[in-house]
Amino acid sequence: MLSEDWVRALYPGVRDQVYLDVAAVGIVSTRVENAMAEVVTAHSRRGISAAAEWRAMITRTRELVAELVGGNTRRVAFTQNTSTGLALVANGIDWCAGDNVVVPAGEFPSNFYPWTQLRRHGVELREVPMVDGHADMDVIASLIDRRTRVVAISAVQYSSGYRYDLAPLGRLCRARDAFLVVDGTQAVGALAIDADAIGIDVLAVGAHKWMLGPFGIGFVALSERAMERLHPSATGWLSVEQPFDFDHEPRLADDGRRFESGTENAAGIAGLGATIATVLEIGRETVETVVLDRTAELAALLAASGLRVSRPAERARWSGILIATTDLDDAGLHRRLLEARVLCSLRAAGLRFAPHYFTTSSDLEHLAAQL
Repeated sequence: MLSEDWVRALYPGVRDQVYLDVAAVGIVSTRVENAMAEVVTAHSRRGISAAAEWRAMITRTRELVAELVGGNTRRVAFTQNTSTGLALVANGIDWCAGDNVVVPAGEFPSNFYPWTQLRRHGVELREVPMVDGHADMDVIASLIDRRTRVVAISAVQYSSGYRYDLAPLGRLCRARDAFLVVDGTQAVGALAIDADAIGIDVLAVGAHKWMLGPFGIGFVALSERAMERLHPSATGWLSVEQPFDFDHEPRLADDGRRFESGTENAAGIAGLGATIATVLEIGRETVETVVLDRTAELAALLAASGLRVSRPAERARWSGILIATTDLDDAGLHRRLLEARVLCSLRAAGLRFAPHYFTTSSDLEHLAAQL
């Protein structure tokens, strides 16, 4: 059983506020803070002599990423954020006029804007209508044909909290020879995802939400066929097999490093490694259970207070995101909650609540008291 006292000690930022806004920005632990500070301190005191330690830490973090998402260490590449991860796909395919991309119409901009830019190559953007906060898998399947190069989708829809069953889509994309590209930023860190088993070709994740990690660091976990087919869109001195040989002609690394162009964000990677290690210490399934149980508890409290809660009936479609609306004034309620140090987001669909494994029943009772 997860110890609330142990977890709360890791997150001093939740002691004087009820933090239910992880779907916007997570809050980092003291472990993340200390891991990043160690890198910066070593940089300050020792400069390049600390580089060997950083390289070892980066290798270890790559292993942790693979363990977290059910991928392979050699197929992990670090990125700045979700957008740069998805750009590896948009810029890494040899597009031809008449190709198409299938994507839900209500995707977060990071997973929609890049595909719109492909129209200049004659690529068709096939938008899947959103109904009740998600795209219908049968409609997605009907839009995939022999010219579909990418099916892009979020593991969890940011606007509704709907969690997709990605495994059937993974099998379909393999059968049609299309890449399944998944924005995992609203899922990974809270929900267990096994990228290779599902058949995800590119899983792009930013660390600053459910990962509870730093800004400006993320990763992609790639399939074997994505590794083989995607061209690096930005090649730099660290993209090669032996960076310190300074060869005139590049020999690209045969692993995920080929997608990393220049000097790494060592402090960010250290923070990423620290937060992943915490999730793995607790257990991915334990974290998911706690997050979903907290959203169930929260949904009951909100409904008892007269709010309308939108969520699927099946627990398998739940995520850490919960959307609720009032009959009168969502914006006014949002202001009152912020004044009471209850942090959540106001979105077009209503109030968006996002608890994590550091959220307690006492937090939710404090929220209920404001309602």
